[in-house]
Amino acid sequence: MRKPLWLLIILMLSSQYTNAGAYSITVQSDGSIDADTLSLFNDAVNFWESKIIGTQEYFGIDLKIDASTPFIDGANGVLGSAYTSEQTFDSVIGQFLYSSKGVMRFDIDDVARLKLDGTLFDVILHEMAHVIGFGTLWNPTFNNGGTPQFQNVYINGSGQYTGAYALAIYQEIFNPSATHIPVELDGGSGTANAHWDEGFLGNIFLAEPELLTGYLHSNAYISDITLASFADLGYIVRLSDGRILGIVSSPSTFALFGLALFIIIGRRFKRDVKINVLSYNVL
Repeated sequence: MRKPLWLLIILMLSSQYTNAGAYSITVQSDGSIDADTLSLFNDAVNFWESKIIGTQEYFGIDLKIDASTPFIDGANGVLGSAYTSEQTFDSVIGQFLYSSKGVMRFDIDDVARLKLDGTLFDVILHEMAHVIGFGTLWNPTFNNGGTPQFQNVYINGSGQYTGAYALAIYQEIFNPSATHIPVELDGGSGTANAHWDEGFLGNIFLAEPELLTGYLHSNAYISDITLASFADLGYIVRLSDGRILGIVSSPSTFALFGLALFIIIGRRFKRDVKINVLSYNVL
């Protein structure tokens, strides 16, 4: 039985594929986190899962984060630590090193203080970004003699982030001719080389400061520049305006679809058809 035109089109569209894996985050509490604080952790998970919607490689990742609020040294001392503790990659053709496990620890006394001033959620959101890879997986060497073998978007000490996706958004917002995004070089270990520069993305030039600088602000937000930087690390990302970055499709599928559709339409209507060939940027 001859298939109708609409069914052929649907079948061809369904042949389009995307080399993408699913992405999720699971917070594993050791029991020291109270219900209100754990709810904020879950809110942070929901935020990042709404923005990071997949991986650019074929396998999925469920990032496991061990979270706890032990006593460290009391309020206003060491807040805690957050880092990626295990990573994963495709050992054959992998281009990216992904965080697969991480740790988030906050001093219980500082948690109480941050709750009172209303910034605890921002701190959790910020530190979870580091566990995912912001500032921690910008140039991973992974036992390769000190030479980055995966994503390489930043040279330590340079103050210049060069990842293509984030840089393109930075150019849209600030300077079309910019060659890099300024990275913080002050603040010592834990701040320098792992955050956007406070002078450019902090209070000075923006009405609302960026959350991923090295300094906490009460009215901070996560910019599209930060979201796009995760596409540089191998994730598929949804920006605030709905644009999707990091999708890796099969260009040949579009070409085959266009050719087949042309043949079908030409045969169906038996007349000459002029084809306008469009150029697509596959993000």
